[in-house]
Amino acid sequence: METRLLKYFVAVAEELHFGKAAKRLHISQPPLSQQIMKFEDELGESLFLRDRRSVRLTAAGESLLQDARAILKAMDRAKDNLLAAAGGERGHITLGYIGPALNTALPEIIRRFKTTYPNVRFDLQQMGTSQQLGAVRTGLIDAGVVRLFRHNTDNLETLLFHQEQYAVIVPAEHPLSGRNSVDMAELAEEPLILFPRATHPPLYDEWMRNFAECGFTPNIVQEVGTKNAAQALTAAGMGISIVPESLASEARKGVTFLPLTGHYPALEIYMVTRQDDISPATRNLLEIVKKAS
Repeated sequence: METRLLKYFVAVAEELHFGKAAKRLHISQPPLSQQIMKFEDELGESLFLRDRRSVRLTAAGESLLQDARAILKAMDRAKDNLLAAAGGERGHITLGYIGPALNTALPEIIRRFKTTYPNVRFDLQQMGTSQQLGAVRTGLIDAGVVRLFRHNTDNLETLLFHQEQYAVIVPAEHPLSGRNSVDMAELAEEPLILFPRATHPPLYDEWMRNFAECGFTPNIVQEVGTKNAAQALTAAGMGISIVPESLASEARKGVTFLPLTGHYPALEIYMVTRQDDISPATRNLLEIVKKAS
């Protein structure tokens, strides 16, 4: 059953006039009549009762009209869905992210994407950087939001979209709390709350190298896995901590944020995708990230 013949049949059935139906279909009347007869022969049923004055549907024609309309609507809908998916307006994106990325433009990027492409389903999964890089390569996620520091990014596309400085958080009553900034060298005698080496070995080693260049080995009194824990323990007076400057927007009572000066590892956050096999929806996401960068 050809789609074209269904369209011809519906036009005649709705107009009940071969001439008007032919005009609606932008064809001449004789070929239309021939195609309808061909369709009836194919089905083995008469669809119309014809005489010189009128055209009427048979019982078979009445039954087919409902189904034909539903079939044509379904085909139009399938075509629309196909074109929307090809343009990235429909589909599904699984996005990995590191927790600190939520303090960047990422929430606004997601909001813009959802507003522009409301029919794309968005799945968010919080994952570490190394885990995300592997998941992007294997296709478990479409894109990742990561902090790169000497990671292997072979066969991946990387797009830098966030950079920021570090800050030192000190208890509110600390002697440094009245300062405008703190230099790396001034941390030599301070009890330090830091992330454990097991979390980010290359990054940890780079911080140790920078401390050594400043002429000291840090006095690490506590290791913590999250920035919120670092704030809480700083507020409790256990020591001072180094955190991304953006965390100042979530400062808790009892701590002071001070910009950190000196040489230390860059804090850069990237969006990563595969170099090929990128879905149209993911490409649209990357365009929004580029505009926000």
